[in-house]
This record gives sequence, structure tokens and C-alpha cells, in this order.
Amino acid sequence: MGGNTKAALIRVGLLEMAKFGRLFFAGVNNKTWVESCGVADLITTCYGGRNRKCAEAFAREQLEHCKINGNKDTPENCQQRWIRLEKELLNGQKLQGTLTAKEVYISLKSRGGYVNEFPLMKTVYEIAFEGRPIIDIIDGIRVTAPTDSVENGNTLLFSRY
Repeated sequence: MGGNTKAALIRVGLLEMAKFGRLFFAGVNNKTWVESCGVADLITTCYGGRNRKCAEAFAREQLEHCKINGNKDTPENCQQRWIRLEKELLNGQKLQGTLTAKEVYISLKSRGGYVNEFPLMKTVYEIAFEGRPIIDIIDGIRVTAPTDSVENGNTLLFSRY
């Protein structure tokens, strides 16, 4: 996908990170998201590093698998693909993104079903672990405005700093 799509993914990812932070951590400072530990780390992670390296390989393989098998993949294939790619590409290092994605998804489900309010996270999880086609990543960024039912209506991400 092109640069604009990647930028949209990062934008929605940052919005969902901030929303998750406010949902699970009382008193989180919105300024955090524009610091090095927020958007800077997000950009670095998206454009380099072991999680991006493995995710890119996963996406290529899953796309090829879906072309051959009619847009069908299985959770078992996904799990085995992650294990193999980690071994092949990381020289003993471990993936962190896959564990984080699982933990965030489980946390959102356990908190009263908030997972549907995080469309990008939900889509990423379904692609990575349930075999949803990689092209569906677009569904995770099809949001017109950041809504936040978690915190008083439509509070914008950076409105309070």
C-alpha cells in the first residue's frame, strides 16, 4: 500500500492508543502521545524494527496464501506462520507486537466488549490471529472522526494539553 494508506494506519493507530490509554489508565496525560514514547515510537515501529519486519513477511505470505486458497486462511496457519517467521527472521529475538496485540484485544473484550470501538486493533487482531485477509486492513482505518464513548462524548485526542 502507498504512503497515504500507511499514514492513515499510523494516524488511526495513534488515536486508538490514546483512547486505550484513557480507558485503562486514569489520569493519563494527553501530551504523552506526542512525546518520544508516543508518536515517535509508533513511527519508528511502523517503519523499522523486528515487528515490522515480521509483519511485512506475514502479510506477503498471507496474501499469497489467500490468492491460492480463495481468501481463506486459518487461525492455525496464522499461529504457525508467526512462530516460523520469528525463528527465521529474528536470530533468537522475540516478537513483541503479536503478544501486545493479543493482550490489548483480550483487555478490550474483558472490559465490556469495547473491542468494536477500536476498529484498527480489531482488524489487526483478526488478520494476525484469525485468518482475516490482509487487504481488510483498510476496514480498520475507515473511520470518519475519532469518537470516544469511553470518555465523555467526542473528546478529541489532544484537546486538553
